[in-house]
Amino acid sequence: MVLGSARIDRMPRVSTALAALSLALAACTPRVSPGDAANGEGASPRVLKVATWNLEWLNAESGSGTVRRTDADYARLRKYAERLAADVIAVQEVDGEEALRRVFDDAIYDYHVASQSGVQRTGFAYRSGLRVALNPDYAALDVGGVRVGTDLSVLVNDRSLRLLSVHLKSGCFDEPLTTAGNDCTKLAAQLPLLERWVDARAAANEAFLVLGDFNRRLRTGEAFYSELDDADPPNADLTLVTDGRSSRCWGGEFAEFIDHIVVSRDAAPWLVAGTFTQQDYDAADQAFKGALSDHCPLAVSIAPGASGPRAVDLAGGTGDASGTPGPASPATRDASGAAGDAAPARPIKGNISSDGKRLYHLPACPSYEETKIDTDEGERWFASEAEAVAAGWQKAGNCP
Repeated sequence: MVLGSARIDRMPRVSTALAALSLALAACTPRVSPGDAANGEGASPRVLKVATWNLEWLNAESGSGTVRRTDADYARLRKYAERLAADVIAVQEVDGEEALRRVFDDAIYDYHVASQSGVQRTGFAYRSGLRVALNPDYAALDVGGVRVGTDLSVLVNDRSLRLLSVHLKSGCFDEPLTTAGNDCTKLAAQLPLLERWVDARAAANEAFLVLGDFNRRLRTGEAFYSELDDADPPNADLTLVTDGRSSRCWGGEFAEFIDHIVVSRDAAPWLVAGTFTQQDYDAADQAFKGALSDHCPLAVSIAPGASGPRAVDLAGGTGDASGTPGPASPATRDASGAAGDAAPARPIKGNISSDGKRLYHLPACPSYEETKIDTDEGERWFASEAEAVAAGWQKAGNCP
């Protein structure tokens, strides 16, 4: 929900349709979550419920931290998490995985939390049966004492969807970004860095969502959002799910959203009409407002389908969910939570030359070792030459 200027800044299921993709993931096959129907040949595409929820200083221990919750308070939060029943939840203001376990049942969910220390972290809770890649934190957003972004890729319906959980600088809710002072200065510094992530995903033709606590009253035509939504590259033509809506959180105490879900052009056709929800708290829990959260969860359903980018094999195969190389490679995670390095299955380097040519380099190419890949600039890794060619890249001229 929207807070006034006095606000304190705070830091599965695997379907049979995916059988061919699972060959490369034999070492990390996810389990099927209870209650999920098989998405077999001819079946309707799986619908993914995606949410965002700022949990307000969520600590791992009862009676600790800024919001000193009792065991009963954690039980109330868990009741709302169960009611939300989302497949992927972008979270903010959490003190690591142990804190998330207090709210999201670890028999149902796995967790991915930013490596940044403290109780102000971003992250995700996601259903254990989902096939995901845990991408490196988007650390660029920390322009000094603020939160990094948490980056996750999900494979569903033979499509990949990339998600960034953010919690931007508080205190510049609708003032001009040029307003003097620490709050607007830092938010203005974060804007081009967030746009860089958006543009890199767009240039790589990845379907993506940015969701979380933007600490900004975004709407069409608003300066911050207009900079993000510039359609350059074309996939950076964005949809703001909260646009034109009013917040009902805690009885509509603050009518304008600062939590948002932003959707790329390629992912927008997957939005299921009429599924946007804001989950409010029960009137009977008004007395426990301070121990619940000053933010209500937002959710929307996504059904990746025939249109948009092809799905990828997150451990190497038909596409590239993260494009992140070497030591910074994403980890693929199986149902047991075990993580592994995905880079060896994607040995071909997709580099963009100084004159804008998209060239791929095989390990046998003489310039392979010195070729560096910067995914923030739209460069990628590929599993095969056929994949590189299909994506519009050509072999470097000095390759055999």
